[in-house]
Amino acid sequence: MDWQGHNLHFSDHVIHYYGNGNVGKPALVFCHGFSDNGLCWHRVALRFTDQFDIYLLDARNHGQSSRGIASAEDMTQDLADVITALELEPVIAVGHSMGAGTVAALAADYPHLVAKMILEDPAWSDEDDTQKTKSMRKRAAGFAKYLEMIARLSDDQLLAMGRAQHPSWSLEDFPSWVQSKREVDGFALKGLIRSPWQTLIQNITCPTLLLYADETSDGIVQQKVVDQILSLNSCFQCKQITGAGHNLRREQFEAYITAIEAFLN
Repeated sequence: MDWQGHNLHFSDHVIHYYGNGNVGKPALVFCHGFSDNGLCWHRVALRFTDQFDIYLLDARNHGQSSRGIASAEDMTQDLADVITALELEPVIAVGHSMGAGTVAALAADYPHLVAKMILEDPAWSDEDDTQKTKSMRKRAAGFAKYLEMIARLSDDQLLAMGRAQHPSWSLEDFPSWVQSKREVDGFALKGLIRSPWQTLIQNITCPTLLLYADETSDGIVQQKVVDQILSLNSCFQCKQITGAGHNLRREQFEAYITAIEAFLN
């Protein structure tokens, strides 16, 4: 399927998104993780294209959206502005990692805009503030080196690296993954710092599905965090995807889709 690309112009920035033009159906909005782009949802979105009006957003400093300093709060506001400008509310929102944080903040700050949401391994841990600050600095430094490294690779080299690092992914996932790495800006690192999730989720009132990875994988959300979430907010359902790491949908696609379909139905 050829997704239709569009630009939304705001006062000082542009947000780019892809859609299927299925106007009149319920809106299903996807928010990607750090260094991905909207098209990285292509394979998942195809499974829902007949039932929904789909929107695959490029976050600021990713894809074809604007460059420049943008905080996590700015990206939440961007999402709210897009939904409002296109008169989509209330939407079903899906987010992975950084995008899951954006979606969760949207549901907390703008409850009227979100009917349901699905969170794929958000960056929620049980670290204290000091540990969290250290982890974030370490992660940001690692991401900065990663961006420098991939900038030196040709597309073929980048593809070979991706396939070596992620042998369980479908070949369908790699074209958008390679493209996204050419479209991420260093300013994107500024959007990774967000307020504590424990406070955030107490303000969430919509039905929410949180999907998390195996304990022994590179997933971020651990069982003790899941237990905390369930004790803080009864709107949450939490499901572990066996055999998956941080990129749940890419590593256990069918189990991921089955979990989402069960939640939506």
